[in-house]
Amino acid sequence: MAVPGDNVIRFPEGVRGLTADFDRPQTLVRARDLMTQRLRVAFSSLLPQLEEELLTQGDVATGRAQRELFYGTRELIHDKALRLESFLAAEWLDLFEQRLRPGDKAKAPRAIGDADELQLLDFGAMDQELAVKAIASRLRSACDDGLFGAGYRLAFLSGQTGNSWLVEDLIAQSLDKAFVAAGVAGMAQVELLHAIERHVVEAFGPTIQDLNTFLIDRGVLPKLRRSYSASGADKKQSTETEKAGDAADIFALLQKLVAAQPADGGTAAVGLPIVGGHGDPAAGMYRQGGLPGNMTVPIEQVMSSLYSLQTAAPVQTSGPLTGNVLREFRASDTGQGLGHLHAVTVDIVATLFDFIFDDASVADPIKALVARLQIPVLKVAMLDSSFFSSKAHPARRLLDGISRAAVRCGPRAGHDDPLYARISEVVDRLQNEFKQDTSLFDVLCVELDAFLDGQEAAADACAVEAAPLVAEQERRELATLAADQVLAGWLSMPLPPAVSDLLHHEWRSLLIRYHLNSDDNAWGVAMSTIGDLVASVQPQPDAKSRKRLATSLPTLVRRIYEGLDKLKVAEDRRLALVDQLFTLHAAVLRGAAPLMTNAAPMALAAEPASTELSSERIEYGESCLERIFLSPGALLPSSEGSDHAQSLVAKLRRGDWLEFANADSGPLRYRLSWISPQRGILLLTNPQSPKAISVSPEALALQIERGDASVVTVEPMFDRAVHRALETLKAA
Repeated sequence: MAVPGDNVIRFPEGVRGLTADFDRPQTLVRARDLMTQRLRVAFSSLLPQLEEELLTQGDVATGRAQRELFYGTRELIHDKALRLESFLAAEWLDLFEQRLRPGDKAKAPRAIGDADELQLLDFGAMDQELAVKAIASRLRSACDDGLFGAGYRLAFLSGQTGNSWLVEDLIAQSLDKAFVAAGVAGMAQVELLHAIERHVVEAFGPTIQDLNTFLIDRGVLPKLRRSYSASGADKKQSTETEKAGDAADIFALLQKLVAAQPADGGTAAVGLPIVGGHGDPAAGMYRQGGLPGNMTVPIEQVMSSLYSLQTAAPVQTSGPLTGNVLREFRASDTGQGLGHLHAVTVDIVATLFDFIFDDASVADPIKALVARLQIPVLKVAMLDSSFFSSKAHPARRLLDGISRAAVRCGPRAGHDDPLYARISEVVDRLQNEFKQDTSLFDVLCVELDAFLDGQEAAADACAVEAAPLVAEQERRELATLAADQVLAGWLSMPLPPAVSDLLHHEWRSLLIRYHLNSDDNAWGVAMSTIGDLVASVQPQPDAKSRKRLATSLPTLVRRIYEGLDKLKVAEDRRLALVDQLFTLHAAVLRGAAPLMTNAAPMALAAEPASTELSSERIEYGESCLERIFLSPGALLPSSEGSDHAQSLVAKLRRGDWLEFANADSGPLRYRLSWISPQRGILLLTNPQSPKAISVSPEALALQIERGDASVVTVEPMFDRAVHRALETLKAA
């Protein structure tokens, strides 16, 4: 790695001795250092924006893993901001100097998708490489002329020919290497590269302009012109080619998966045999499809045929799925006449839908709806291969939205469910209206997201109403816990039954009341009364001590009466307590020793034989709150399963979904809408239900351990299908 500030440019031998009206080596050094400074400043200005975006993405993310990724990545770049800036400068200098020695090339990286290397393929590295390519591609698309000029001028200064300096690649690789050097790796690195891609033009485009201005002002090819002027159609074609290139690696991997299916049919792609194995030159030449370049059916005819299938597809409302219609299309005359690229695309999309149909986490009614999207999705994939790699593609975003809605529907989504009905409307519109313009996907994305946001707002409104009830109950539980803790020491001592009875019932209630009212003075008086009462029933060995007790008893009895008055204790209970205490004190004043027993309060009794849950229903307005908590005295069992359940509960965040078993109505799903700050009680709501649920962390952990509750994994179904496809390929 080069050291920032190093002013030595190591030119190839052929550059030495070149003369011009300017000092080439010195100009190249200054150009390098100018870019180093500009890149560092641009990156420093971009970091706060990236932090804000990551925070926003974390707030709206529907999955726990996604939120942890966004929040964790934000903290990472915040803590390492200065180091990242320094590493970016150092990596730029290092790559710049390497570019001066084009003959000293490192060993070329293994091509992604090589058949012989599939088992060794690092899919995380593939994502990283694609993200770096996307940054360079975005710069090329927006700054093509500026990059051409900068590259040509730097090549001229370094004694190289043509536009051999790809400045956009150097910038993208410098960013990537800076993250690696700073220890930012894995999904955090990929996520940051994707985030930078969205802003790379506005952030680093001006640095390219500054570089050209600097070189032109110093007389470096000031009148440089391209030998051609790209037409609008050429530029569009170039952009589309670059996008296709970004998706090519994933597309190639998925093609490998389809081609690798055995001749007798595979799990994911039944009926797609190949001629040979990985080593066979004919591998991937499907018996059903055409050979590469042999496009026997024009694309217009293919689209027309697909549209006819799309509009004629029957609406399946119940029963098992009728099958993968893409395989039927592939076996048709039109499907058999497809060129190699389109034939492979059909097989890949069909395989991905096979994985979706085999996904146990997707409810069968939702699968039936998604099955109707096979033709529209295939058309999108044929028109734009970036569909496979870009999660920002409108079709992918719509599938993500459908996945979000499917999570809320639950495993038994009914046709009368508003969420199911909205997904059905989306599918109907795509089936009836989509031809080739993907803007319809954007429109439907906006509408579906607005509907889902409205659902979340309704759930949050329910939480706002129920949260005060949960908070009040939590205050009561904390007050009870405080009272029990201070009484535990006294009640563990040998005491007369009358005293332990008073402390365990009336005085416990009095302490709870004072704690709820935050009345510290009254709490202190009540506590001192306990001490005086316990001391008053202890044996008094001499006349002097008995005389002191007789003097203090009126004050003690008065405080006890005041406490009973505050609680409005029934007269018969009051008389029984007073009579018992009078008898005790009379015996002590005579020098007798009262009978003592150990009587611990129920809340502090020995551990129960089994752990049980309790519930309570609280009505408020037209809604109700169901409280779920551990029964008094119950303790969580200590086991590996219990530890795992408690760990899952501890990781829950607002927006997570949970599923509860219900013998009457089937599984019910609720969204975590609020977590109390004191005891971590979880408030769960569902916009389709007037009932909110509050559950203590301990009770929820017990439910999870017993299998009565589970955390719902929120991951887009199409992403899961791609992931499972690549994992299947990796394991092959």
